[in-house]
Amino acid sequence: MEKRLNKKDFDNFITSLRGKGYKTIAPKKDNNLIVLDEVQGGGEISLDHVITNNSIKEFFFPKTEKVLSYRMEKNNVQIEEPEDFAVKSVIFGSRPCDAFSLPVMDKVFNWDCSDKFWVQRREAVTIVTIACDKCDTYCFCTSVGLAPDAKGGSDVLFTKISGDDYVVETVTEKGESLIKEFEGVFSDPLSEASDRQVATVEKKFEIEKVKSWLDENFVHTVWTDFSLKCIGCGACTFVCPTCHCFDIVDECTMTKGDRVKNWDGCQFKMFTMHTSGHNPRSTQGERWRQRIMHKFKYYVEKFDSILCVGCGRCSRVCPADMNISEMLEIIATEASQPGNKE
Repeated sequence: MEKRLNKKDFDNFITSLRGKGYKTIAPKKDNNLIVLDEVQGGGEISLDHVITNNSIKEFFFPKTEKVLSYRMEKNNVQIEEPEDFAVKSVIFGSRPCDAFSLPVMDKVFNWDCSDKFWVQRREAVTIVTIACDKCDTYCFCTSVGLAPDAKGGSDVLFTKISGDDYVVETVTEKGESLIKEFEGVFSDPLSEASDRQVATVEKKFEIEKVKSWLDENFVHTVWTDFSLKCIGCGACTFVCPTCHCFDIVDECTMTKGDRVKNWDGCQFKMFTMHTSGHNPRSTQGERWRQRIMHKFKYYVEKFDSILCVGCGRCSRVCPADMNISEMLEIIATEASQPGNKE
């Protein structure tokens, strides 16, 4: 299904969604940041940005979350599990790279067991994406097989055309149901084809060369060279839409407590520290190697999918100016040198 919506009618769309009980999340200003957050109306929405500072993952995989509560009485343990955590919602205005991270993450959250928190939120949330009409030097979606107007992971895709009009395309049955539910908000598509305003993102490296090089170079000086600037703050992992490490802790007294799931990150020194004091990844170089290997080799071999969508957030926030796409360019170039297997 294809429809059309003018920017001035975004408020009508958001108001209509809220009127039917949808929680609405969209890009909005927060001081100097642009963040995905709940909005009350279309007037709060900000679209003059390349990408939001936070990623879409926190609406499916929160930074911290209680997974159960318990109370102990002599030989009895009472357990209570959270309910109503999956809220009927629409995420409006996310970028295609963020949306694509969701089917990538579906694979790990439905792998050896089904994570009900992730699965039920995925069912409850409809993703309405706006294609990128601008980019910056950190963007590299086209290098990992995506595009500024990629549809994967979206239920509905908006693409800007002339003026402030947007072409509205339904991608999934869920998206089609949403547009039909609010059909009165939308106009019919133009009879003539219109030029779509989609950013041109430069392809920076051949991803196939990266994987082949990683297969042969678990041990290489490049890992230390890359990591010399890294301070191990883990900011790259927290803004990444596909990083999904977490730990489980009990916040408790002698008789009761909550079991809580918190984001964690492979770039932290303590991440792999054993109780004995031994750390199998004792250097930042080993931790950086793990980050690259996980995204571009291990996950590919396990799930046939790259664990990176090329959003570039990790490079934008890095206080040491580490740029992952530049490092992947170096690896791809290294792979092309005589004597290296491609």
